[in-house]
Amino acid sequence: MRKLTDLFSLAAILSVPAALLAILLPALAVPPPARAEGDAPGKAVFEAQKCTMCHNVPAAGIERTTKSDKVAGPDLPGDNAGKPASFFAQFLKKEVTNQEGKKHGKEWKGTDDELKQLTEWLASLKK
Repeated sequence: MRKLTDLFSLAAILSVPAALLAILLPALAVPPPARAEGDAPGKAVFEAQKCTMCHNVPAAGIERTTKSDKVAGPDLPGDNAGKPASFFAQFLKKEVTNQEGKKHGKEWKGTDDELKQLTEWLASLKK
């Protein structure tokens, strides 16, 4: 009987630190870093999809990496400022043309969620 009582005592003693840890651990967690102005999931998608090769985004401090004028696309959002995210999504999927009657130069390769993040970010940018 004594062994059983000792076992319960040991379990009770060990459960107190575990309960405290469960309560305090979330409070001790380091919060994620604050995002800078213009730093959004859409910007991360823009960079991950290598859109920076062809496009400048002055509002976000992004400069295209290509030096070739043949490959360079327009600054974004440029003349498309104020258009809804749905326009950018359709344009990137080559479903619609831009104001010059041209389709986007590259086929969209990302996921639907990435496209949503990217197009919402593009639509939020000011000229």
